[in-house]
Amino acid sequence: MSDFEGVLVTRADIARSAGVKRPAVTNWERRHTDFPVPVERPAGLPGDVEVFSAADVLAWLDLRTVPANARQPEEPEGTTYGDRFRASLGGTRSRLLVKTVDRLLDREAERFRGELSPTDYITLLLSLLYVRAGLPDAWQQIRAEVRKGFPHTGALIVRLVAEAVGGSLGAAHRALLDALSRNVRDVPLADTVRELDDTGPVDLKEHAEACERLLTRYGDLVGKRAGDFFTPRAVVDVVADLVAENGRGVRHVHDPFVRAGELLSASWSAVAATEGRERVGASGAGVGEHPLMLAGMNLALHGVPGAALHTGSAAPSDATGPGPEEDRRYDRVVTNPPFNMKFTGSVDDRRWRYGPPPRHNANFAWLQYAVTSLKPGGRAAVVMPDIAAFSANPREQRIRTAMVEDGAVEALVALPAQLFTSTGISVTVWLLRYPEGRCDEVLLIDARGLGTPVSRVRQELTPPNAQRLLAEYRRWLADRAGGRPFSGTEGLSEAVSLDRIREQGHLLSPALYVPGVRPDVPAGGASVLAARAGRLAEAQRRAREADVAVERMLEEYGL
Repeated sequence: MSDFEGVLVTRADIARSAGVKRPAVTNWERRHTDFPVPVERPAGLPGDVEVFSAADVLAWLDLRTVPANARQPEEPEGTTYGDRFRASLGGTRSRLLVKTVDRLLDREAERFRGELSPTDYITLLLSLLYVRAGLPDAWQQIRAEVRKGFPHTGALIVRLVAEAVGGSLGAAHRALLDALSRNVRDVPLADTVRELDDTGPVDLKEHAEACERLLTRYGDLVGKRAGDFFTPRAVVDVVADLVAENGRGVRHVHDPFVRAGELLSASWSAVAATEGRERVGASGAGVGEHPLMLAGMNLALHGVPGAALHTGSAAPSDATGPGPEEDRRYDRVVTNPPFNMKFTGSVDDRRWRYGPPPRHNANFAWLQYAVTSLKPGGRAAVVMPDIAAFSANPREQRIRTAMVEDGAVEALVALPAQLFTSTGISVTVWLLRYPEGRCDEVLLIDARGLGTPVSRVRQELTPPNAQRLLAEYRRWLADRAGGRPFSGTEGLSEAVSLDRIREQGHLLSPALYVPGVRPDVPAGGASVLAARAGRLAEAQRRAREADVAVERMLEEYGL
């Protein structure tokens, strides 16, 4: 909620606080249909001048940047009329840190990064942001150093940052930054510190937003190198909302392939909103010290206290993670593991509840790991490539069949294609639960048609459409709790009985079961969708046949 809820202002107040002439406000009203409308005057307010909600006016002015020729000498680039308005009413300038980070990433990146690689530069910005937000004593030491007024090579500042980061995230992270300090000879790092420091008081929420900007850019740069592309925000939000349902009593959230911590932090926050921040723990495993450092800083900037991170594997077994077996069971498991990677772990039958996964693909190693990592009553959400739902590989078929029959599979949600920036693979979220040895039905949601194009090769899942998915899942849970049959939504969802799944050979692709046309499809689109569904079924049949042929070839070579 805005600090100015309930505050009323006149047109003259708006002009004065925004630093413009009175006619400019009238001009804004006339030219912009989204300008706030006057509100009803409270009883007893003297005069008859129209008044406006200050919170509504502020939200509108925050979107209007002051032109360069109208800025005051002390106003930095990116200042908005909302910044002026807020400061005039006793607040602080809005999102100035985010704007500064955007500028350091784009218009002034070349000047500030010197000979550093783009990824090293972003790592350094993230480290500075982390120290600024969470280590105030260390930030004051760095700040005092750069305010001394003499030139810096940058190495001393990086060593100060390394010492601070190492003290909170560990010696390995300090060593990474110490190594980076040898490459900052021509980097104007003192200027970067001043730019970040000059943004004034900033809350943790804005630090977290700035961190996400940096991590998004980092992910765009590294792509799929070392399995290091990041989970899109739309997928993160869907998973976090789904695992937070029925979250009472949750005490720990774990991500066995933590990437930059985006999925773990969102899921932890969603659960902690119900349970209380001090009552919910978080842990994760990552591949490589650098991604773990990014994850540690990201989690801290998002307010996740003391997350336990350790080095993990790109192909887990049920022995992944430190400590005794009973300490590796969690209330919630969330993960977006690398897709279709070769499995390098043990295939000893005794280590796998539903059978050893094939050597050429670790997808069902991750799915089994998620199930066997749950405490009784626990639930998991795993992002998988679509093919896991209908693969005809014999081992994967056996594992999928056993998981369904054991009651480990609760629901599958097929998401729109092209959500990831670095891969065109379509994904499905598997909702899993602690198995109790029986299954009556599985909820299948087909959200492939809910994507909104943002470019020729990218789609997004808008918040309203993400909420539609959550509403379907909640309705299904409510009907089950009340002993009522779930009616489903034409073109979107269907509760599929175990008998029907058996008839289909335990295939779980939502497209095979969800009937009808999506409500969004315009008239005449039904035939198009039917044709596409037929082509999809044929493609899936051919894929299953190819899987069988590949498996036979691999077995011939002893793989």
